[in-house]
Amino acid sequence: MSRVALVTGGAGFIGSHLVKKLLHENYKVIVYDDLSNGSGKKNLPKKINFIKGSILNEAKFAKSCSKADVVFNLAVKPLPMSFDNPEEVVKVNGLGTLIVAKTCTQLKKKLIHVSSSESYGTAQNVPMNESHTFFPTTVYAASKAASEYYVQSLHESDGLKMVIVRPFNCYGPYMRDDVYAAAIPNFYHRITKRKPPIIFGNGKQTRDLTYVEDTVNGIFLADKRTKAIGKALNIGQGKETSINQVAKMMIKQYSGITETSVSSKILYKKERKGDVRRHFADISYAKKILGYKPQISLEEGVNKYLQWALNE
Repeated sequence: MSRVALVTGGAGFIGSHLVKKLLHENYKVIVYDDLSNGSGKKNLPKKINFIKGSILNEAKFAKSCSKADVVFNLAVKPLPMSFDNPEEVVKVNGLGTLIVAKTCTQLKKKLIHVSSSESYGTAQNVPMNESHTFFPTTVYAASKAASEYYVQSLHESDGLKMVIVRPFNCYGPYMRDDVYAAAIPNFYHRITKRKPPIIFGNGKQTRDLTYVEDTVNGIFLADKRTKAIGKALNIGQGKETSINQVAKMMIKQYSGITETSVSSKILYKKERKGDVRRHFADISYAKKILGYKPQISLEEGVNKYLQWALNE
């Protein structure tokens, strides 16, 4: 019998890729999403049961959850929203996660909670392992850190069967290209308009950029490996790259793919508040516990993203 997975936030960037992975692995999939973020249902396969709803709707979520074996919790309000509407971010990322975790506890469902490397803040030591201190620099990051504590506390007090995964700087197809977009789609849109990419700060800040297929595989493995229960695990590339390097790589690859001459100029603007300076994941624990190993290099991943974006 197929395992049934409920994916909250399944219409989002990472969520929609996870849904496809689960279907490929012969899971039956229920997507639970309020469609307030992401690209709507257009990136979702037809072979799913879609339920429009908020994780804050406790009764509706519980009814939907009752049909599942495992819940992958990716419902989230994004980082930039925490500057404009921090209350909503805390409500969904914090209280929403508590509702999801409490419901899974009561219904005896396994929970894979997708947190964020943002909880760590700027690296105090590298590479950053799972024991790295939480030092959030935004309300979003604080809400993700708090969400982990809610999940962990129910594991300790009430026996919630859970795994926490902390993705680092995921990128790839379906990334949002609006006001909440990350650096890579923003760079792409500037380059295609023959404008210099904009970098906030000096560009020396680093990220552990992980292609979405690798991120999703790590999340998937968290359900497959029973020895992961009760643990928190980093999912990343295990390499750090400066934002300057990313911009230059995208300019070079775009020029090569399109056979057009693109200026190598970069436009620097004032550093954004709350921006972390350095991220570099230690993924040795995920390798040991999950058998996780990233397969796609940054160069290959950027190429994949560009090829996808140019054909959209």
